[in-house]
Amino acid sequence: MIRRSGLSSDGRVAFGELTRLYRPAIVAFFRARLGTDGAEDATQSFLAASFEKVWWSRADAGLGSFRSFLLVLLRRHAGHVRDSALLAIDDSSDAGEMADEAPDAERQFDSRFALLLTANAIEAQRARYRERQRGEVFERLLPLLSSPPEHGELKSIAAGLQMTANTLTVELQRMRKRLREEMRAQLEQLCADEATFAAEWAALQRVLGGN
Repeated sequence: MIRRSGLSSDGRVAFGELTRLYRPAIVAFFRARLGTDGAEDATQSFLAASFEKVWWSRADAGLGSFRSFLLVLLRRHAGHVRDSALLAIDDSSDAGEMADEAPDAERQFDSRFALLLTANAIEAQRARYRERQRGEVFERLLPLLSSPPEHGELKSIAAGLQMTANTLTVELQRMRKRLREEMRAQLEQLCADEATFAAEWAALQRVLGGN
């Protein structure tokens, strides 16, 4: 399911690292499905069970991506947690309060997953700029990756960096291109094949675009 650094080569390490990176998305799913109070406990029990029961070894290539595989596991675990809680409830009105909205939970998960992948790509780019002793350039341009600069803003930043405005404009264009390439590269690592990657990339664009 996961290219090159896949689950098949060293599943425990790969799955553990990915769940660490995307833990906030896991918490977001349980928060929407089970409520704020139960989200952290559900996350902890999910992670413990995933290692105890070696869930990563059951990765189904038909699911195509780590995101899809993780979402299946989260749905199942949330169902087990909720069923266990309902067994302890005698009052049907209390049981009604336990009702969840799975679509909303999955939207929360997808949104947080997309933001985390973006953040991971940004961190990779930040590290590369720092290696080249250009960390200040990256930090000054970072806010402009998602929104166009205001009138005169690039010129002001360029002056502070002792660069020309034209050079900085080109650098900003390169940063945007490199970030997109890094996001694609990271997502590709989480997909089994090109068709899955294309579908996941399209879904990612919809999530980040608010559609």
